[in-house]
Amino acid sequence: MSNLTQNYIIHANPDKCIGCKKCEMACVSAHINIPFKEAKKRGLPVMPRIKVMKVDNLKYPTQCHHCVDAPCANACPFGLIQHVDGVVRVNEEMCVGCKMCVMACPFGAIEVGAEGELAFTGRKNQASAKKCDLCQAWRADTGKEVCACVEACPKHALEILDVSSSYVEMAEKMSPTQLFRLRQAYLEQVVPPTPKDTGLDAVK
Repeated sequence: MSNLTQNYIIHANPDKCIGCKKCEMACVSAHINIPFKEAKKRGLPVMPRIKVMKVDNLKYPTQCHHCVDAPCANACPFGLIQHVDGVVRVNEEMCVGCKMCVMACPFGAIEVGAEGELAFTGRKNQASAKKCDLCQAWRADTGKEVCACVEACPKHALEILDVSSSYVEMAEKMSPTQLFRLRQAYLEQVVPPTPKDTGLDAVK
């Protein structure tokens, strides 16, 4: 049974983010064990688990929320996504790339594809679901206490928080302006534009 006493997320402060995307580059490097620039130079596919969104003048990093009752885990027909010790994990080696988790995620935080050198070495890591895993393998290998994206951010706009016991503590870190801007940015990302009048009668 999953340990639900902890629930970790990457908390982002939109007022500090400058949209430099160093978090994306650090994320890629941490997951393929190759510097981002070298990977791009060699033409290797890369899939950052964190994405910097831009809406008007607002820049905001977004990634997996590690939901307690994760829609992606409920959607996986093979049970390969599980909530363990406060982190939603994907068994990438067994994943068949059906994209059910992609469709279920309300935050658009999951992609399916291949990355790095393993993309060219057969079935392993082919067409598997990729999402933020809080850099667990990278942190274990390097002894780091924070994720690669958190360490790389030059403006300290990112931090790891355990929101299971005190969600209010996280909310208190954000001003009313931050909360309003974040909600507006999210709505603009997920609400489709109003269709233009084509002059045709609506189908009844």
